Amino acid sequence: MTLSITALLSFSSVAASPNDINYYVIAKQAAPFQIENKADQHSGIVTDIVKKVFEGSQYAINYHSYPFNRMISILEGGGQANWITYGSPSWGGVQAKNLSEEPIYTVKHVLLSSKKNEFTFKNMKDIENKIVVLLHGFDYPQLTPFIQSGKVEELRVKDYQAAFRIVKKLQGDAAFVEMDSRIKYNLSELNLDREQYKTQSFNKIIPDYPIYLAFDPNMDKSIQTFINDRLKNMKSSGELD
Repeated sequence: MTLSITALLSFSSVAASPNDINYYVIAKQAAPFQIENKADQHSGIVTDIVKKVFEGSQYAINYHSYPFNRMISILEGGGQANWITYGSPSWGGVQAKNLSEEPIYTVKHVLLSSKKNEFTFKNMKDIENKIVVLLHGFDYPQLTPFIQSGKVEELRVKDYQAAFRIVKKLQGDAAFVEMDSRIKYNLSELNLDREQYKTQSFNKIIPDYPIYLAFDPNMDKSIQTFINDRLKNMKSSGELD
């Protein structure tokens, strides 16, 4: 019994260490920013940056993986001390309250269509009377007026495979709006031929914007300073890019 109590106290001490960084991952929905291959295998653009920030330091990263809505509710409730994830001022909520001084990535949205019966996008008139494919859960205020007016038809799908299939089937009559990095990643993951698709910038409608590391509003100031200094060094050396 004495040994068990000692072990428990030891564990509690480790769990509450001020050097613990609690990194929150969106399960299965955030690739290529956060990729969870197995319970203990994490990678992705944001995850790799977080790993590099704390590499060789006294800080230890604890991974917490949850579906998006569950993660947000946990973080809004306080989360584990000194938590970190990623966010942007444009997203609002807990992912916009306390951000790193340096952006870590620029998000670019594109319009994906079929190479067959292809069209050139310059403005929304070029896709009037066409179908705009969107993933469930992703809303774009910039598109809402065009959808509500009936100038474009909205079609919601549950995953990337469905989006790519519709774009390929409805040659020239449908286009998928999504982040460029996510489209490239999922085309690769599904082993689809990129040459069958045409990608065009959509930044006239959804402007490019930066994402940052998002911190616990109550994060220890010394940890925030450490992270911001590391990011500045990584940026100046070109390592962040």
